[in-house]
Amino acid sequence: MTGTHASHGSHETGDSGSGDPAVAWRPRPETTADTAAVRRIHLAAFETAGEADLVDALRRDPSAWLPGLSYVADAADGTPAAHALLTRCHVDEVPAVALAPCAVLPGYQKCGAGDAVIRALLEAARAAGERTAIVLGHPPYYPRFGFVPAARFGILPPQPWPDEAFMALSLDDSTPPRGTVRYAEAFGID
Repeated sequence: MTGTHASHGSHETGDSGSGDPAVAWRPRPETTADTAAVRRIHLAAFETAGEADLVDALRRDPSAWLPGLSYVADAADGTPAAHALLTRCHVDEVPAVALAPCAVLPGYQKCGAGDAVIRALLEAARAAGERTAIVLGHPPYYPRFGFVPAARFGILPPQPWPDEAFMALSLDDSTPPRGTVRYAEAFGID
C-alpha cells in the first residue's frame, strides 16, 4: 500500500486484485501478541512511520480504541500479512467508526489480503452494533465494500477533501446521520 491516513489524504491500498484463490486468508481480531507484527506491517507498507505511529496512538486512546475492531489477516504460514482498524469517530455527536489505517505487507499485496481483512472487520463492526463507517481512501477500491461518497448522506469531512475519496457505509442499512465527521485526536485533524 502506498499513501497516507486520513489526516494526510487518500491512499491506495495496493490490494486491488480479487486475490489468488490458492491463498486462504485467515482474518481474525488482533491480539496483544500481534502488536509488533501490526507495526511491522504499517512500517513496510508506507513510506514513513506515520501510520504505524497512528495505530499506536489510537491503541493508547480509550475514547478511540474499540476492542475487537482491529483485525489482521494471516497468511497460510501464520504470518500476519494485513491489518485494518476501526476506531471511534462521530458524525456531529452520533457515534460512527473510521476505517484507517489499513495496510498489507508488500509481498502479499494484490493477493486479496486487504480485501479479506477489511471484509471481516466490517462484519465484526456490524455484529458489534456499529451503524456507520467512514473512510478517506482510494475511490476505485472502497466501493467494493459498499462505501459511497459520504456527501450522498449529507456527511461532511472535517477538512476539504475530494468528495469521491471521502466515503461512508451504512453497516445496518439505516440512513446514516447527517453532519461533519470528528475523528479521534490521534489523527491530528482539527
